[in-house]
Amino acid sequence: MNAAIITARAGSKSIHNKNVYEVGGRPLVAYPLRAALAAHSISVVYLSTDGPAIAAVGRCLGCRIIDRPEELSGDHVNHGEVIKHAVEVVAAERPELRNVVLLLGNTVMVDAALIDEAMGILAAQPELDSVMTVWEAADDHPLRALEIHEGRLRPWGDPHRQVSTERQSYAKAYYYDQGIWAFRKECVQRREGPNPWWWMGKRCHPIIRNWVTGRDIHTLLDVSVGEWWLSHEPHIKNL
Repeated sequence: MNAAIITARAGSKSIHNKNVYEVGGRPLVAYPLRAALAAHSISVVYLSTDGPAIAAVGRCLGCRIIDRPEELSGDHVNHGEVIKHAVEVVAAERPELRNVVLLLGNTVMVDAALIDEAMGILAAQPELDSVMTVWEAADDHPLRALEIHEGRLRPWGDPHRQVSTERQSYAKAYYYDQGIWAFRKECVQRREGPNPWWWMGKRCHPIIRNWVTGRDIHTLLDVSVGEWWLSHEPHIKNL
């Protein structure tokens, strides 16, 4: 059995009540919830939260609510521990649980088809621990990263590093795109995944998306980007 877990905390330093902020006519957290509910591969959908208003959206849509304990509530909480707690709650209720798809509560850029694709990969490749959506770096390649040292910029980590201006010469690099984590339930106990995503296990398969399509929302600019994406989604997928 496959379950979806959406994590969404109350409070935000950027947008007040961000996860229930209206984006495109709906509370933000409703988008990942609706995507999970529409996925054919998902049997049950849970919402892990410490916010009553967020929980109310989940209940309205028919999701099961995981009330976080006090030690996993608030701003300064290890997200991995929140995920581990939620998986353990679901596994206790549903002993037949095998796989989990984890979605962030503050993105509009996920849908049922993407969830089903990830779960299909896990089903077809039993040697895998997990599946993660990523995008390929370009101008933001890690070889171009900088740090500030004594008020001046220098190459991040290695001040003597020599890097070509031709980014096409770089080895390909990828970033988690805030879209999907799908993993075997036992991965949260092993803690073997690629840092900082230790709950993903050793063998993580990428789904490379063709745009920075998993961006989560932290600012009003992100809200505008999310609303643009919602209105252009079919075209973006066909690029």
